[in-house]
Amino acid sequence: MTEQEYVRGIRVDFRAFNVSFALIKSFAFAFLISSISAFKGYYTRGGALEVGQSSTQAVTSATIAILCADFILAQLFLG
Repeated sequence: MTEQEYVRGIRVDFRAFNVSFALIKSFAFAFLISSISAFKGYYTRGGALEVGQSSTQAVTSATIAILCADFILAQLFLG
């Protein structure tokens, strides 16, 4: 593939809404990850074992929240 073909392909398929949608998703996901992690960390009691459990719970909860948020945002903006 030549450079001209690559640039032409990018220009033909470019949609400004995709950039906006990606930025909206990035901010939503960043908010979910940081707020869930902060919440789990703030309410952690005990020692190193509990910190490990809280971080595992935070990662699991954030992953599930991101999947749900991705579905909801896709339905709102693309549906």
